[in-house]
Amino acid sequence: MLLPIRTAAALNCIDPTRVETCITASGYRVTRYHLPLESIPADFFADPDGSWTHAELARAAGFENLEGVAIGALRTSFRDHPDGAAVVTLNAEARPYVAIVECPIAYALVSDQERLGCSAA
Repeated sequence: MLLPIRTAAALNCIDPTRVETCITASGYRVTRYHLPLESIPADFFADPDGSWTHAELARAAGFENLEGVAIGALRTSFRDHPDGAAVVTLNAEARPYVAIVECPIAYALVSDQERLGCSAA
């Protein structure tokens, strides 16, 4: 389930290349753009920041079929997205859009004993 942040009509007034922005039920903030991939500072040899799987990012970007999905990370901040955000697209000339996905931050809860303990390491 996607929760829209802004309507497409409102987005077109702000940025005509932005298709939509939404937040998934899993907490991914997804923005889709109609832009050539070359205009986005993406590194497809890097892993995005946060907690994610390949299948989750592909679904968040709107690509149901995992074949041909390319996932990289932003080398530098891009528009209102932080560096390290996922860049998801299709390995095809006729790709419909490029999605920038900001993943939830991975964290782990620790007990007070672990947090307050000390180590000689």
